[in-house]
Amino acid sequence: MILALYALSLLALYAGALLPHTALFLIALAAVVVVERWGVKRTALASLMRRAQLSGVTRSLLRDGAILTMVAHSSLALALILLYALRALINVELRRVTELRQLPHPTRNLDLSGLGIPDAPPTWLTARAPAWLLHLALPVAVGAAISDSAATAGLVVSAVCVLTVLGAAAIHHHRNLVLADKEALQAAALTQLREYRPEVLLYFSLSEASGTTYQVDSWLEVLAGLRHRAAILVRERKHLTRIAPTTLPIICVPRGPDVMDLDLPDLKAVLYVGNTGNNIQMLRTNGVRHVFVGHGDSDKVASTNPFSRVYDEVWVAGRAGRDRYRRAGSAVADSSIVEVGRPQLAAVEPARTDRRVFTVLYAPTWEGWSTDLAVSSVPIMGLAIVKTLLALSPDIRIIYKPHPLTGYQDPVTKRINQKIIDLLGDAGHTSERLAELDRLIAELAGPESPDDAQATRDHGTPSPERHARLVEAEREWQRLSWEGTAHRTVTGPRPDLYSCFNQADLMIADISAVVSDFVASGKPYVVTNVRDQDEDEFRAAQTVAGGAYLLGSGAAGLADLVRALRQPVPDDPMAERRERLRHYLLGPTTPAPMDRFNDAVDAVIAKPYPAALPVLTS
Repeated sequence: MILALYALSLLALYAGALLPHTALFLIALAAVVVVERWGVKRTALASLMRRAQLSGVTRSLLRDGAILTMVAHSSLALALILLYALRALINVELRRVTELRQLPHPTRNLDLSGLGIPDAPPTWLTARAPAWLLHLALPVAVGAAISDSAATAGLVVSAVCVLTVLGAAAIHHHRNLVLADKEALQAAALTQLREYRPEVLLYFSLSEASGTTYQVDSWLEVLAGLRHRAAILVRERKHLTRIAPTTLPIICVPRGPDVMDLDLPDLKAVLYVGNTGNNIQMLRTNGVRHVFVGHGDSDKVASTNPFSRVYDEVWVAGRAGRDRYRRAGSAVADSSIVEVGRPQLAAVEPARTDRRVFTVLYAPTWEGWSTDLAVSSVPIMGLAIVKTLLALSPDIRIIYKPHPLTGYQDPVTKRINQKIIDLLGDAGHTSERLAELDRLIAELAGPESPDDAQATRDHGTPSPERHARLVEAEREWQRLSWEGTAHRTVTGPRPDLYSCFNQADLMIADISAVVSDFVASGKPYVVTNVRDQDEDEFRAAQTVAGGAYLLGSGAAGLADLVRALRQPVPDDPMAERRERLRHYLLGPTTPAPMDRFNDAVDAVIAKPYPAALPVLTS
């Protein structure tokens, strides 16, 4: 319907220009502009226009063709064509500025102040001005339909706009010429990283979708606590600024050949948090140990990916991780598996007795990249779980913390996730003290950078003292944010997952690493059985289910379970199983997990690398 209206408006526009008929032209032009502006604000319609090959540039060309036809009889046609040429020059200038500011290796926490990186161009120039300039002929068109003098006035307005934008683009182009020598920029970043002399490198590559850097964030404190210097390498540019605040050096190396040519003489071990195709370019590096550490210990299929056989070692939390690979028959040698515990779990607290209200944490996973990974309860039973819990209010508090990628693959999951958020109606926590802490955290975290070049400049040499103040402010924010008993939806970085754990008396979750980590608390938890498998078979296949209460797709029995656990003396028959499972999943509590992890790093670094065999000659 809308596309038909757009087509009819264009036909009328050309008819008005050819006749020429002033009223028809102006009405049709208004209709075309309204349909375009209305359309781009609606995702479905914008998508439909793209599928019909009607991008913004294409629509501009169609509209401008009619406008040129309208003014062809006047002396303004040549001037208008000149404006189009200047618009093309502006686009060239802005594209060149973007190319100049695209550093070969953008960084954080490495001092590249000597490069003299200028400020990024303002948003009005890089984003809004190109969109405005698609309509530069409108003042001329409207004026031409009225009178020659009005057309001239319209041309002056368009010319002033074009020349203003062109002048600003030229200025920023000139300023950014200091970034033209890409080889020097690359050398400067690598020199700084070599001078830091990292021995351990955390490697990360994944889709640039927002929310994926939690895989790195979970390791930041662990890396900072190593006995060896650690740094982080990411492959995708957007991850650079999304990683949580840290004092560790971070370098982005987008090109595969640059990864393969990376020369870090002190590097001894590379840690991988995920299995992706881009890992192969780092795995080609000889003379270092390659270790898969993952981003959580779970029974998902991804946790026994046969790709893991390419690493020198695979580190798991406890005996359960080793047995998981054995059962999967993934050809990962048992001798390459090392049990290192979960050092991140030092922040997880045991059950408390001073609760004002019984709190249930619902922390489902996302829908996964493929159907074999689809274990999310959100589309199947998410609403039933939340409605059942709401029926028990005000005797309980609900915390809903969905996976950051919930709804990324599946529109049904996205829609139901939003329904759950709407049901809970998070009242928000905007006390004066929290607002003050928000401002302090933003100040200590440093300015938000419009591009990775400015981020490289503004987030250079780290300040440990400033970072310590930031960490303390974050902790205080999380402590204060839990005051009150209102239901909560947590979708941002704060409060973090472990803070949610510490508030919960019971957790409901899907098969994921979240469950394994929650086991460290010793508190009761429910695992969703979204496909209603036989309970014995389900527990046999899913290690974390061994100490869990199971919940079928209809959420039957959930209310009774909550009531039983809310009693002064909880009716909790799974408590003993959970305790046994905690040791099986996470390993012994002594020595401390951080000490165990450090010992594992020491051992893998000390392990001699096989000497090269001599070349046999005939």
